[in-house]
Parts: sequence; structure tokens; C-alpha cells
Amino acid sequence: MPLERCAEKTCTGCGACVAICPKAAITLMPGEGGFPYPRVDPARCVGCGACDRVCPLGEEAALRRPARRAAAAWDLGEGRAASTSGGAFGAVARAVIAGGGAVCAAALELPGGRVRHAIVEDEVGLARVRRSKYLQSETAPALREALGLLRKGRQVLFVGTPCQVAGWRRLTAPFGDRAPACDLVCGGVPSPALFAAYLREEERRAGAPIRDYDFRDKSAGWNFPRVRLAFANGKTRRLPLRMDTFYAAFAAKLSCRLSCADCPYSRPERVGDITIADCWHVAAYRSDYDDNRGTSLLLAQTQEGECLLTAAQAAGETRGLTVRPYDIAHAVRSNAPLRHPLGADGNRSRFLADVLVGGKSLRAATRAYLGRGWFVRAWVRWWMKRLLWVWQRRRG
Repeated sequence: MPLERCAEKTCTGCGACVAICPKAAITLMPGEGGFPYPRVDPARCVGCGACDRVCPLGEEAALRRPARRAAAAWDLGEGRAASTSGGAFGAVARAVIAGGGAVCAAALELPGGRVRHAIVEDEVGLARVRRSKYLQSETAPALREALGLLRKGRQVLFVGTPCQVAGWRRLTAPFGDRAPACDLVCGGVPSPALFAAYLREEERRAGAPIRDYDFRDKSAGWNFPRVRLAFANGKTRRLPLRMDTFYAAFAAKLSCRLSCADCPYSRPERVGDITIADCWHVAAYRSDYDDNRGTSLLLAQTQEGECLLTAAQAAGETRGLTVRPYDIAHAVRSNAPLRHPLGADGNRSRFLADVLVGGKSLRAATRAYLGRGWFVRAWVRWWMKRLLWVWQRRRG
């Protein structure tokens, strides 16, 4: 029986099994918490075992590699303003595209709020896949398309969460360095069904559809991100992250996939050739690395990763990537998902059931599980963070 190892508690929904199946016998269907899980059609399955061969479950230790180099980085051009952090992803992606390759990364689709991986082959397409998306993205269709490009001799850079990158590496092992991977430092993936319910709730409150959404708007500065919702009636709403109901539930570990609670990829050793994250607390290390416009953390695990970093740095005198040496130990201390899995709240299943099955509003559920003072606590935390950053900059 294929995919016998694939239990709800361990499956990450990476989509590799769906992409490799020669008979299209596997589909990802909503399961526990609204998350996608693979389902096998016994009428189509021929028992070839391809899905089991690419599944990364049980292979995590063999896929992880220590970092060879760490860097703080920021885009010299307009890429930083268009990105959630320092624009490192855009610079790396541009270098791959300039060399005739393609990029497979996540794009948010509105209306609906679905996040799906897409193939990008030009500068214009990069705008679709920039910025953070705190959701479980759908990968399978894009993975099939990426395999087709690899078979034609093209290079394809895959960008995703570590579990998705693990599936990519197993799926594309025969293609070697033509299939580099960039993993993102991930704190878990919230339920896509919960996000859809959240969007509907916010649209009802505003009396208009959402035409644009930013999971981390940095108009108040990169160090002080806010959720931004832009509605069709011209209204725009910005809130510090933890004052937003969807993000508050995510931060409280109430909405992530079961496999995230004990993630085997939340370690300093990474599965990608290169790793990209926010360079949090960089001002405590070097205040001149932080102008509040965004600084990316880059970790290179392989020679291919170092080549990608070098190519991004040399992408042009005015549009290249500024890369500065960084301490790996400080990077690990400043990013919790580089140290250990973040766990889950004991009320997680009940919280998701209340909203997704019981029809309770996300606002009411968040207040019930986090307490009536969560909104005020989030506001105080945001301002304390601002004061700490000012102190660190002056001290530096």
C-alpha cells in the first residue's frame, strides 16, 4: 500500500508524491484542520512505488547540512522596498533568471486567499512571488511544470518551507545542481481554511472585498511590521501583527499543521543549498546593518548555495546585493526556528474546530483562547519593541 508512512501527524503536504505519480492517482484533499493531505485513488494506482521513493519522511537527517557561510544582506535597488525583508530572495531569483533559469516560488491569489507555487521566468513575474505568506502553499502543479523544465536542461530554483524543499530534493535528485533549493526559516504553516474564514470575516466587517493583502507591511519600518488589508471600497487597515486575529492565533500556536509542532527541520542544519530569513536583532550585532528598511539573513550550506549568493551580489553595480559577514551563532540565537520546533498549544484542535466546524468567528475564538487583554498586550509589545530598537541603535 503506497504512502503508509503518511499519517496526519507527520505528513507535511510537500506535494512531491502528487508530482511524481505517473498515473495521477494521488491528489491533495483537505483533512484535519483544513490542511491538504494526499489521498490515493486505488482504481488508478498501479503500485509502482514512486510516491514512497520521493517521500522525505524518515530521511530528514540525511537531507540536512551545516551552514558554511552566514551573511546579512540587503538589495541595493528597488527590490528591498518591494520585499518583506532585505530583498535577498529577489536578488537571488534575478541572478537565476538572468542565467536562463526559472524560479518556483509561492504566490498569493486574491480573491480567495489561496497560496500556490508558480513558475517565474522573467523580472515582471517576480512581483507575484515576493513577500512573506504565512500559509500552506499548494505545490503539486508547479512541481510538475518544474520537472518538465529540468528535463529540457533548464535550471530551476525552488523556494519554499524546509519540508517543501525536502520533497523537492528527493523529487529532483537525478538533476543534481540544476535543481538548487532555497529554504525559508519557518515558524509553522497556519491553516488555509482558517485564512479563508478570516478573509470572509474581514470583508463582512469592511463591507467590501479585499483587493490586496500584505502579511507583513513595513510602512512603519521593517522592525515593526503590520498586517495590511486594502479593500475595494478604498479603505485600508493596518494593525501590528499580534493585534490581527489571524496572526495572533498563529503566534499563539493555535493554527499550524500537526507536523509543525515537532518539525525535524527546525535546526541550524538546513535542507536547502541556501537559506533566507529575516536578520532579526541585527542591530544588537551591528547597528550599521539595520536602517529599518529590511535586512535579510543568508546561510549557504553548499557550494551551489555560495555560487547563488555570489551571483546575486554581482548582479549589477546599482542592483546587486550588499552582503556583509555575519556570525552564525548569533543568527541561530536570534531565530527560534533555527534552534528547535516551536511546538503547539494544547487547545489547537479545539480552536480550529470552533472556527472551521462550529462556525465561531475568528475574532470571538481568539478572544476566548487568548483572553480579553490580548489586544492591549499586543499593542504594548509592539511599542516596547520600538523602544528596544531605538536603544540598540544608539548603543551601537
